[in-house]
Formats: sequence, C-alpha cells, structure tokens
Amino acid sequence: IPTKISRANIEILADVELIKAGSKVGASEATLLNMLGISPFTYGLVLEKIYDDGSMLDPEILDITPEQLRSSFMKGVARVAGLSLAMKYPTMCSVPHSLINGFKNLLALAAVTDIEFEEANKLKEYLADPSKFAVAAPVAAAPAAAAPAKKVESESEEEDDDMGFGLFD
Repeated sequence: IPTKISRANIEILADVELIKAGSKVGASEATLLNMLGISPFTYGLVLEKIYDDGSMLDPEILDITPEQLRSSFMKGVARVAGLSLAMKYPTMCSVPHSLINGFKNLLALAAVTDIEFEEANKLKEYLADPSKFAVAAPVAAAPAAAAPAKKVESESEEEDDDMGFGLFD
C-alpha cells in the first residue's frame, strides 16, 4: 500500500480495496481498518416478505417514489375539495374553486345585464363577434378535425334518444 508520512499522520496515496462485500474479514484486515478508524460493517434487515393483516406482500411495495406520494396527496386534496364544495363548507382546498365558481357566476350575470368590468367586456366582445373564436383555432387542422367530430356527435345523439333522456336532464 503506497503511503507517506506528513505532519505525524500516515496518508494512503491511492485507493486500495481491502475487502469485498460479502467476504469474511480476516484478523489482519480488521486490525488495519480499526487503526484507520474505518468500520466496514453495516447491520440491518433484509426484508423477504411483509405480513400485514393476514396478507403476505413483497418488499417492493415499500419502494414508494416522491412522485407517487405527490400523486396520492393531490388525489386526497381533490377529494377534500370536492367534498367541501358539495357541502358548501369552505376549506383551504375548496376556496380557490369557490372563487372561480363565483367569478363564473359574475361573468354569466354580466353577460346578460349592463354590468361592466374588464373580463366581462372581453366576454361580451366574444359573444358579440363569434368570428374571434375562429381566429384562435388553427386553420390547417380545422377541416381534418371537422369530419370526425360530426360523426361522434351523431353517435352520442342516437345514444341519448335510445335511453329516453338528454345529456343535461
């Protein structure tokens, strides 16, 4: 092992592999590692199966990524917001939705009355001149997308007629 002494310390000049994972540590290796203050041992459990409430599970079930945690949390937040909105009980999750719904109601009210504010004026412009919607749509994709859309609409109308009620009944 290439070494040098500097300031009363022994320095190892190059990386040296004394032992490999899974092999037994001999007395001389243990003595050298002890003198260097290195403990090559780790202790822990290796899970082979998980027993939970009568079920045997694989340990891979514990490999949860941060994205999975975030996704589960956001699903819970959405459920709380939905429940809060249905009960008309304000919570931190439902307040943004309540504000947006209130704003939609304001726009609907402004659309049929003389009430004016900046966003309502934009809405009234679109309602007065529907050709502004056509400008926002891509021109090249419009003819190709128009044919399948008509086919889907006719199918959904037939289904509604067969069931005896409309979509918004």
